Amino acid sequence: MVAARWQQTGAKRAAPEVPAETEPIRVGVIGTGFGAAVHIPALKHLPEFEVAAVCSRRAARARAVAADHDIPTACTDFREMVSNHEIDAVVVAAPPYLHHQMTLAALEAGKHVLCEKPMARNLAEARDMVKMAERVGVAAMVNHEFRFLPLRSRIKELVDEGYLGEPHAATLTVFRSSLSDPLGRPFGWLMEHDKAGGMLGATGSHHIDALRWWFGEITAVAGATATMVKKRRLPESAAMATVDADDNFAFVLRFANGALATVHVTATAPVDAAEEIVLSGSEGMLMAHGDGGLYGARRGEGQLAELPLPDWLDGDGLDVSFGHSLVRPTIRLLKEWVRAIRTGEPASPSFADGVRVQEVLDGVVRSGKQGRWIDTSGVRWPVSAR
Repeated sequence: MVAARWQQTGAKRAAPEVPAETEPIRVGVIGTGFGAAVHIPALKHLPEFEVAAVCSRRAARARAVAADHDIPTACTDFREMVSNHEIDAVVVAAPPYLHHQMTLAALEAGKHVLCEKPMARNLAEARDMVKMAERVGVAAMVNHEFRFLPLRSRIKELVDEGYLGEPHAATLTVFRSSLSDPLGRPFGWLMEHDKAGGMLGATGSHHIDALRWWFGEITAVAGATATMVKKRRLPESAAMATVDADDNFAFVLRFANGALATVHVTATAPVDAAEEIVLSGSEGMLMAHGDGGLYGARRGEGQLAELPLPDWLDGDGLDVSFGHSLVRPTIRLLKEWVRAIRTGEPASPSFADGVRVQEVLDGVVRSGKQGRWIDTSGVRWPVSAR
């Protein structure tokens, strides 16, 4: 309702006050799953932030996380957190079906926002979120932290330097076993389509963001999803629940320059196999297998050779161990968020980036139902983000 009112009146809120350079940015974290495992450790590593509050729908969980991390405030109502005038910024790390309402509440309160991916349940919600963020004038980012992994960051540098020449083709394949056992991971929101569950949103969003980051705008998509493990045990029960969210997906992307990319991901493989990325262009090729090796060759070189990757211990102060592998790239993303909050300058991955990813996610689902390519160019059906 607030977004609609602002759209009608054309009003724009004044940007929230930015803490002085000598004062930490006080952050509230909504969500104690990924939020506690990744966001809070990453925030606490950076002196620019102070984790002032944590929110979970379970009071005991909120109190436990607050005690573990010396966070002064624990609450069960996100509205209470975002209305706190002592909070400057909010991390939305709840399940994705809650992102829209939580993000709008934070934006309405004038808070800077870092939202987990997928950004929302659908494109309409994502567009609503970006419109509100633009009207409020805050630093709003989506946590596509995979961009900040050394391998993917190095690929971006090489592509921008012209290593590939003009991009022609890409393929990305992932075979994981995380959802292969119906008695393994218990039934939850990830298995429910109407709660934005499914591997397409959970991991496909990262791959779409990366390919768009490397190759440019995506103008069309065709794809399909599948649910191969159709029953899964309920938490703390022997009963089985029906799964209607995808655990397998595949799609083809067409880029503005005509290049094509294919992505195929399964979470129901019998064993884990490393992620593979292959990028090809008019002048070169890059290939990555897992997180540890990047190989490349330019036209005329004959064969792929290993290329150096940036070191984690590169002067960023990350010469410490973290429990979760995604804490380190999240720290690097948070540094971009700090810069955007302090300076008011744009930062990426932004809410606008998240909207483009959400458009492709929705396109994959529509394509699977309708059996056709989905136009994402904005040429046939232009929609203003404002």
